[in-house]
Amino acid sequence: MIDPFDYKEPSCALCGGEDFYYPKQDGPKGRVPVDRIVAKLDGFFAKNDLDGAERHLTYWRNEAKELGDKEGELSLVSEQIGLYRKTFDKDHALEAVDRGVALVEDLSLTETISGATVLLNAATTKKAFGQAYEALPLYKMAADVYEKDLSPDDRRLAGLYNNRALAYADLGDVENAEKDYLAAIEILKKSEDNENEIAISYVNYAHLCEKDRSKSVFFPLDLMEKAYSFLTADTVKPTANHASACDKCAPSFLRFGMREEAEYLQNRAKEIYERA
Repeated sequence: MIDPFDYKEPSCALCGGEDFYYPKQDGPKGRVPVDRIVAKLDGFFAKNDLDGAERHLTYWRNEAKELGDKEGELSLVSEQIGLYRKTFDKDHALEAVDRGVALVEDLSLTETISGATVLLNAATTKKAFGQAYEALPLYKMAADVYEKDLSPDDRRLAGLYNNRALAYADLGDVENAEKDYLAAIEILKKSEDNENEIAISYVNYAHLCEKDRSKSVFFPLDLMEKAYSFLTADTVKPTANHASACDKCAPSFLRFGMREEAEYLQNRAKEIYERA
């Protein structure tokens, strides 16, 4: 199984202007520049410099904590959760998850889109490190908010369904995993620039069906063919997101005996990273 590419939440979505006009006596001593921090972080990701990204986030998270800027710290912790998942750093990832969930509760954000996005990120990280069962309550909290406050065609819902499907798959719940994959694909096909995410959905769905004896032996291969058609579509832009999707999907193509397709995707990812 592969994890879908991380979905980032908007920069400083948690920051408001109230403190400027009505400063609290026990409020933060200052604010970290989240917009600029995230902009520089994107530069590290574009070059696949994950060590640089980790140092950057650690420095600014410490600054936010020193200032008492909980909103800023939460934005940075959310980025760390995704980063440590990518680098397979379990201890730091789960520490960031615990801190992120605590901050969401402390800031009374559990019923907001921003808070739900952090909870989704936390749940996906728990699943990635073998805690799929513990992740389900966090997925439910996020889904309750997303399904109530987002449009049914919002791609953030697709991200939630894709991630939750992986947890269901780990727990052997094929029925709910398949339902979530199909729901995610249906949403993503309704808007543009979603080729990478659709391909990842099909690849993960293929892995699920590989072990399902009720499916034809050819069904997973059909899904992999669909995934490849989206990864190689003329409309796909050569971005870091696309390179990441190619890089992550390539081993799955090898697993299903599609060597030429795997090699093409590996080379495509390498070319994009080298041009960054």
